[in-house]
Amino acid sequence: MFTLTVFEAAALGIGLLATILLLVGGVLVAFPRATQRVQTTVGCPLLHRRVGAELLRDAWTLRFVDVARCSALNGYAGVICGKRCLAVGAATPLARAA
Repeated sequence: MFTLTVFEAAALGIGLLATILLLVGGVLVAFPRATQRVQTTVGCPLLHRRVGAELLRDAWTLRFVDVARCSALNGYAGVICGKRCLAVGAATPLARAA
């Protein structure tokens, strides 16, 4: 019969836990997250007014992760600003699906 000491069992358990954590962490980092484009209006902290924007929302967490296009830049042009509307949370309370 095969028996383990307490130290061997603990080492085996820690090794198994470390392997599982590495695999889960690798999946979360290596695989791209699913995003969806959402037409919304957001409060722009740079211009201090509401603007139309196309935001990318993470399908897992339902948080806005990027600004794809913004109407404050003379039509729907590519976004070259610092995207502070996402950092300060201005996109979440003012956003509505169009």
